[in-house]
Amino acid sequence: MWDAFLQYLPPFPAFSLLVVTAFLGGVMRGFSGFGAGLLIAPVYVLIIPPSDVVVVILLLNLVTTLPMFREAKANVEWPLVWRIFFPSLLGIPLGLAMLHMVDPVILRRAVSCIVSLVAAFMLAGWVYRGARGRVQDGVAGALSGYLTAIGGIGGPPLVLYLLSDKSIRPTRFRAFSLIFFMLSQIATLVPMMLTGMLTRSQLAVCAALLFPYVIANQLGAFLHRKTASHREALVRRICLLFLLFIGIVTLLL
Repeated sequence: MWDAFLQYLPPFPAFSLLVVTAFLGGVMRGFSGFGAGLLIAPVYVLIIPPSDVVVVILLLNLVTTLPMFREAKANVEWPLVWRIFFPSLLGIPLGLAMLHMVDPVILRRAVSCIVSLVAAFMLAGWVYRGARGRVQDGVAGALSGYLTAIGGIGGPPLVLYLLSDKSIRPTRFRAFSLIFFMLSQIATLVPMMLTGMLTRSQLAVCAALLFPYVIANQLGAFLHRKTASHREALVRRICLLFLLFIGIVTLLL
């Protein structure tokens, strides 16, 4: 049985890199509240197919988000969730189609480029300052759904769009992020399951990475509580610089 499980995993050196990357992504997510998918995606596409990367990222994040659902639903602004979630359902099928239409090398470089650009924009302090309304909410949602489906990196459009909205307090933004991404992860995984895109190899890799990812999330949250709560801006900048480094390196490989 153990041998049957191991046959679905990459060779040890490659798998070790998957574990280390998942751990770093988990620490970043627990430490700063964002960035796990952005860190994991450009590294993982060097080792496993893009469709497998999407499944692994979504499953890891979904499993670790579910325990926080009860807390999040008490603080979430549901009308905002629905205004952005329903348009995301338009972007998800397009992103899933792109997984099969685009050459994996091109897709890998696109993911690395997106990560690099997002990190650079956020380091520069850029946020959306234009008009807000149902149309803009819908565009941000559709872009997020599209990026979730092609690479498990649906956060950037919403972070850049909502970050400057002063009416959304940090606790409500965190609750929105948890609820929205839980819904979008489910909405992406269900059609993949129904169309036979989920494989034993993907589930085996996810199962093998789940324990270090969960531990890393807890470690990141602990470090944040103990050392970083009074240095949030510095921690955020370090995380973004690390993302920029990962994006550029994987783009050049």
